[in-house]
Amino acid sequence: MKPTFLIIFLTALWSLNAQEKHKKVKIFYDCQANYCETTYLKQNLEVVEFVRDRNFADVHIIMLSEQNGSGGNVFHLNFIGQNAYKDIQQKYDFSVGTDATRDDIRKKILKYLQLGLVPFWYRNGLADKMEIKLNIDKQKKENKDKWHHWVFKVGGNAWFNGDSNSGSQSLNAYAKATKVDKKNKFSFRLSYNTRQNRYTFNGNEINSESEYFNISSYQVWGINQHWSYGIFGEFNRSKYRNYAQSFALYGGLEYSFFPYKESASKSLVITSNLGSAYNRYFEKTVYNKTQELLWRSELSLNGNLVKKWGSIYAGIDYTTYLHNLKLYSVGFNLGTNLRITKGLDFNTNAYYGIQHDQINIAAGNLTLEETLLAQKQLQSGYDYYFSIGLSYSFGSIYNSIVNPRFDNTSGQGRTCICF
Repeated sequence: MKPTFLIIFLTALWSLNAQEKHKKVKIFYDCQANYCETTYLKQNLEVVEFVRDRNFADVHIIMLSEQNGSGGNVFHLNFIGQNAYKDIQQKYDFSVGTDATRDDIRKKILKYLQLGLVPFWYRNGLADKMEIKLNIDKQKKENKDKWHHWVFKVGGNAWFNGDSNSGSQSLNAYAKATKVDKKNKFSFRLSYNTRQNRYTFNGNEINSESEYFNISSYQVWGINQHWSYGIFGEFNRSKYRNYAQSFALYGGLEYSFFPYKESASKSLVITSNLGSAYNRYFEKTVYNKTQELLWRSELSLNGNLVKKWGSIYAGIDYTTYLHNLKLYSVGFNLGTNLRITKGLDFNTNAYYGIQHDQINIAAGNLTLEETLLAQKQLQSGYDYYFSIGLSYSFGSIYNSIVNPRFDNTSGQGRTCICF
């Protein structure tokens, strides 16, 4: 029986002079997770030197994260030794719950970084400077999950803004229930959004209102580390998209070329879905329909890869209505974040979609107000977005120093909430 509460806590007690830089292990902290806490680590992780170029590091640390069943995160730490340490390879996984505070998360990241750096500190001649302590509460009984892996979440927000010529208000609310275990997962989500806008021009008042309601649910069963299948259902109501009622029910089969347990670092997944949808429209569509029952299929291929040189993801999806194969859509997406050479990074983010399946578009011409205020969806043969960027940094490769002075007034470290 496993101990119910086992915390492996490693602390290093060093009486080293700060100038003894030959004793410090140079690390390249390559964080691609939801939480990085770089500043905190620089202030609290001792006897290391953070470097900006992975080629100068003794150890390349890659940190990834995935959402776990409770709505929290699973972190994956990969320690890759380089140069004199190239024979050392370490991997650690740990979880934090949805109720974990930011302080809880960063302390746990620090602890596992310390744990993973032990072999490198040992190689660097610091064995006599370390102390290992195991905190094991033998008396504590195993905690039982009274919720049986169920997690519930509700939330909402209201937003108001305006001036003498315009005003806007919105309301958003949602409720969600999930249950996730090693092979199977269930989700139920309800969301409601409404928005009202008012504009005044030359003494005339123009009002715009939009509303969206959605219920979605699915049950997924895992067969093994490569195969899964599931059932998916959804209801939508949206005046913008001309759906008075839209019900959909379909089944899916998925194959992962790599084991699911490796999904944070590499994945290549092909998915096939088949099902039906019943739509009732607010207005007659361009296909002269006020309601219809349709059969629809979808095929997609998606993959991602995370390595020392960077990361790349790509995907393609194809959807068609079976009663008329000319009603289809195809979407392509690609993203990269590549380290070309010392200090030089290249990144792209792109999507292109071909749309020939907009069966829900209302017939008739839109007014200028409806078009400019985005009150109704317009017919379009394609949509896309694309971004590309380069960044280059030079100077000292060491960047372990943290100086927070005047961050609030200089703009550094501030979070912008923009509407």
